[in-house]
Amino acid sequence: MTKSPLDDLKAFWLAVYVGLAYAAVTLVVLVYQICWPKIITYPWKEEEKQINRTVIFAASYNPPHHGHVRILEYLSKRYTKVIAVVGFNPNKDYLVSPEQRADLLRDMLKSTSATNNVEVDVVEGYIWRYAKRVDATLFIRGIRSWEKDGKDERSLQILNTWGPLVLGPVFPVKTIYLIGDPKYNHVSSTLIRDICNTSSSDNNSDDDKNKEESLSKLVPTHVAGKVAKLYRIKK
Repeated sequence: MTKSPLDDLKAFWLAVYVGLAYAAVTLVVLVYQICWPKIITYPWKEEEKQINRTVIFAASYNPPHHGHVRILEYLSKRYTKVIAVVGFNPNKDYLVSPEQRADLLRDMLKSTSATNNVEVDVVEGYIWRYAKRVDATLFIRGIRSWEKDGKDERSLQILNTWGPLVLGPVFPVKTIYLIGDPKYNHVSSTLIRDICNTSSSDNNSDDDKNKEESLSKLVPTHVAGKVAKLYRIKK
């Protein structure tokens, strides 16, 4: 039976309506995720490992510290594959290169249970492009609390949501937030860098020793000396 022009017109408008409905549902879902993000509170629940799921925990890791390691240990138990991404801006100069930071993180993870399924990678530019390339299904962001970090995190989530849609065009990777272990909420990369560049003694040997003792409370002991040397600003 030959289709009439009316049948073709009906099929066209049906396709348009279906497309618009899909776009509307997608928009509602994405707006909901931005306005009401999923937040995993502490203490973290010990859940069954999600098989065949790759997640990304991206940060500057400048430098990495106990807080980062603690989160990676938890994620390694929950997901099949975890990628710690050291992100960087190629137009910015760094005292410690992204590759050096990645090596630091690998050294820190050697003394933990997160060695079998955690990879460390250095990524330039948009992390969402990398996520699509490695078939990651989830972004993990570590926060102290939504009240303290929510404003900055929401701005980043908007970029990670609309960037893929506009530039891809691909469906964005979902982001969930993990409230860090309160034991390490005072630990920050900024604090570590400040310690590395504060002199506590006129004697260089004593000064290095004091720094390592202070840093060993913020990073694994076996890498404290390496962190101190890397982040000491040469005068």
